[in-house]
Amino acid sequence: MDNKNITNFNKILKACPPDVKDQFTKSRPHLEECLNQEQMYAWVDSGIKIASQSNNSWDTTVNLFRVSPIIIGMLKPDDFMNWLDTGVDLTTQYPVLGTGYFSASPSVLRILPATKINDWASLGSKLYQGTWKSGTLSNRFFESSGDLLEQLDFNQLTRFVDFLNIVAKHSYDLSSECLTLALRLFPLVGNDKDRFISLSLNLVETGWRQLKAFYDASLKSLPRVDASQRKRFLDLSERLHISGIPNMPNTILEISQALQLIEKRDHTKLFDIADPLLDLYPSSFPEFIKSSPVVLGKVSFDQLSAWCEEGKALLQTNPEGGLAFFKIESSRSEKFLEQISSAVEYQTISNLIELYCRALAGEEISLADSRELVEKNIGWVAADSPTTEGSTVYLPEAIDRYSKKSDNFLWYKVVSTHQVGRMEFGSFRFSFNKPSDRFENARILLETGSTNGKDSGISAATDIQKFFNFFEERQLSLDIFSVIEDGRIDAKIKDEYKGISKGYIYIQSDALKSRPDTRDLKAREALLELLVQISLGQSKSIPIPVNYQDQAQEVVKIARHAMDAKSSVEDTAEATIRIYRILIDVVNDEVDEDDWDPLDFEDEESEGDNFSDPEGFKQSLDSMGNSAGDDPADTLEEKYNSPQEVDYRGEFKPELTQLLEKLREQGQFKEGDNDSESITQEMMDEFAQNTVELSQELNEGVGSITSDEVVENMLKEVGLQKPESLEGGQGPLVHVDETGGELESDEPETFVYDEWDFRAGDYKPRWCIVRQKYMAEGEDAYYGNIVQSYGNLVMQVRRQFELLVPETMRKQRRLQDGEDIDIDDVIETMVDIKTGSSPNEKMYWRRNKVHRDVAVIFLLDTSASTAEAIDDSKAVSDQSTAPDDPVEYMLWLRSRRGEGTKRTYKRIIDLEKEALILLINAIEAIGDTYGIYGFSGYGRENVEFYTVKDLDELFSDKVKRRIDRIAPLHATRMGPAIRHSTSKLESLDARTKLMFLISDGRPQDRGYSREGVEKEYAVHDTRMALDEARSKGINPFCLTVDRNGHDYLKTMMSEMGYEVLDDIHALPHRLLYLYRKLTT
Repeated sequence: MDNKNITNFNKILKACPPDVKDQFTKSRPHLEECLNQEQMYAWVDSGIKIASQSNNSWDTTVNLFRVSPIIIGMLKPDDFMNWLDTGVDLTTQYPVLGTGYFSASPSVLRILPATKINDWASLGSKLYQGTWKSGTLSNRFFESSGDLLEQLDFNQLTRFVDFLNIVAKHSYDLSSECLTLALRLFPLVGNDKDRFISLSLNLVETGWRQLKAFYDASLKSLPRVDASQRKRFLDLSERLHISGIPNMPNTILEISQALQLIEKRDHTKLFDIADPLLDLYPSSFPEFIKSSPVVLGKVSFDQLSAWCEEGKALLQTNPEGGLAFFKIESSRSEKFLEQISSAVEYQTISNLIELYCRALAGEEISLADSRELVEKNIGWVAADSPTTEGSTVYLPEAIDRYSKKSDNFLWYKVVSTHQVGRMEFGSFRFSFNKPSDRFENARILLETGSTNGKDSGISAATDIQKFFNFFEERQLSLDIFSVIEDGRIDAKIKDEYKGISKGYIYIQSDALKSRPDTRDLKAREALLELLVQISLGQSKSIPIPVNYQDQAQEVVKIARHAMDAKSSVEDTAEATIRIYRILIDVVNDEVDEDDWDPLDFEDEESEGDNFSDPEGFKQSLDSMGNSAGDDPADTLEEKYNSPQEVDYRGEFKPELTQLLEKLREQGQFKEGDNDSESITQEMMDEFAQNTVELSQELNEGVGSITSDEVVENMLKEVGLQKPESLEGGQGPLVHVDETGGELESDEPETFVYDEWDFRAGDYKPRWCIVRQKYMAEGEDAYYGNIVQSYGNLVMQVRRQFELLVPETMRKQRRLQDGEDIDIDDVIETMVDIKTGSSPNEKMYWRRNKVHRDVAVIFLLDTSASTAEAIDDSKAVSDQSTAPDDPVEYMLWLRSRRGEGTKRTYKRIIDLEKEALILLINAIEAIGDTYGIYGFSGYGRENVEFYTVKDLDELFSDKVKRRIDRIAPLHATRMGPAIRHSTSKLESLDARTKLMFLISDGRPQDRGYSREGVEKEYAVHDTRMALDEARSKGINPFCLTVDRNGHDYLKTMMSEMGYEVLDDIHALPHRLLYLYRKLTT
């Protein structure tokens, strides 16, 4: 460079900020190495031109000098000069774009060919329209160009800029947002970017206001779709848009949420089935996809296709009916699914099976999902297995093991029968001292100490525990006992319940087919498997190790004698002793394939009642506890594994169940009232240490819960707690006194709340757990019968409520869409345009109806006392008034429930349900938001909160069926239920929020409300919960049918509204009146 040029440039540099001179000085040596003198002159001259434009151009000059050494390293000198000239021309014409162009160049030119530099600059300048917003958009494009070119070729980039330019004509802000979101979307689109850009161009032409929502929805949706199907997903989205479906972005978001619940590898099949719906009736396509996860939970893809074809046929004759079909909101849809599905769900058959179980047992028996028992953490771990803990039959969530629905239902019926059989025929009523009818009583010899039974000096908690304590190999003895007892129960069922005998044998035979080959097992395990197959009715020969043929014959003989309809659980115990004595001497080693012979017992006959032990049997008991492993030569014996479970029999835990039953009995008596020996903490500790019914993980404490915690949970389950250590003796377990610390729960649908302690003047933190669940469903007919029984009153009340609906209209302005253009807003927009201000795009208005804005929760007390007859003279039971003590509640409720269909009188709960039905009919006429919930529970860790109708749930047949199942349950801990209801109402945006508490008495629960100060504790906690609700804008009101309600309601409700209903029969009418009064 000549001195004249440098001198000229130095003069200009003096007028510039120091950054310009510094950057020039740093970059100049690098450029001189690569450029000739003429090119250097052009470079300096370019800096002079830019810097001379205005003070605002100095930043552009700094950026030019800063990036020049980088660019010269990427381009040939001639291409560099072209880049430089393009930048100078762009900056001269559009000064605000220079900085963006030069700053972005290093990242862009890593990808962009030098021949496209001018075209790239033209794309950026195309977006600039002389306004500051368009300048911002152009510079944003330059900044993003490097990232965009990593995803797009130049033709795609050009089309995308065309799209941005069209959007900018409507809104620069929206165009900028689309650019930002596209940077995240293009990697998800993959090779389908042309399709995505085409869809974007289509949208901007026909519905540009949906663009932002579409981009947001696509960003969430595309990751949920199988990568190979994303182009198809975009095609389907475009077709939906073209069809005119409203709110397309939300629709594709809902579709993707459904797809997320289906395996990605199945998305192709699903789209293949659904695709024709877009041509036939586009609105049905999203409904079909959204329902698919639910349907596929019941049927296969072939059956899903059949369901789709049925819906298509309906669409052609009745489009609305077809839509309801695909939404599964029609009986035709549900019936067709039921018809093609072979699966049977617990929820659909629970009511019927529960009635069946009660009929079998002749007493009250409850049914529940097996998962509920597992969640209690009291020792049961198989959520998909049937079982019982002595009071409830637990069944798996669904069964789909057979191709016929009838067979799956039969399986449910058989497994339920087996669990009832365990309860009915004494599996859990074993008595150690009760003589056996079919064997000589060897238990007496065990007890006199002639074996190696364990003796810790602590009495066993139960008789069955005492029995198993005599066996060194406890798992082996439990396995033998379980197989023999299950075989006995099977025999008893087939003898007593002739009607199910044929189906029972069918399920038994099917279970037999899935048994393992004994030759795949070790020696002792093979003999246990022999025992299982005998219990399932095996009549064919079974391979048995040659060395143990005699032992196997003796095992079969004993087992068949015990597995008889005339046998008792004590006979099972005697058979266990004898079979254990044989198997303990069988070394559990692998057996060579040549050392097996079939054991043929087809002609073996039962000896009836004539059974005699072999000679020397009594003497052999002396060494029964010594396993074969005591010999040093046998120390390498293989580990023994229990037999594979028989699926229809499920889990069998006699020790745990008998312990739970004894704890329940102990909990029903006050100290000193029970003649039987109380279970002490030491007994519980020994049980936890010795039992094998807790899984190995629990015993070792390596799982999520330890055996000690299981014992603790068992005590909570029956309302007992660990006693304080007593000096010089064992302490009996006592009633829970609500001591302890904060509660934690990570289970789904559980919520932890504080509780107010008025004595301390402070909250007990995290003191109660609310367990939210849906009320079970009953029959449709109940709701209709109640409506019919009240006749004209229903219509009269509905008409009265309809008068509450306002008809006034209110004009709402400044909307993006509406009935018509607001001329005032148009004029204001034109003025903004003329003056260069940013115009307001919201120029529409519409009239909105002024609606009632009411949200209400009806909180229903479903405690045991609501089973009280409202007319004592008609009650069947002698005691129609509920006891105050929570434990006595359970005994009283059991007797009330046992009356079943014999009840000819109305209870408090029945009138509450009738009042709700009348109220629902009225509220549905005026459109108020309402939810119906029941609450009960037992103890602070188990406050049950039942959803009959959720606040955001539409009224449906499901709600009707849930009302039928509202029934008296347990105790009444009001505080947590009120707090949970408050949290639900608090989240709603409504002008009027009402909480309607319907109760039959004071709050009462274990450790919450007893005589004296504890009654005040419950009342004060409830009052505080109501005060909390009122402080959050919720108006609580309490309606009670307790004639003594004035005694505590003055304190509990204070300044809040309440009413004591003297005439319980007036409840339905009074509830309607109060609702009208409180919401108008």
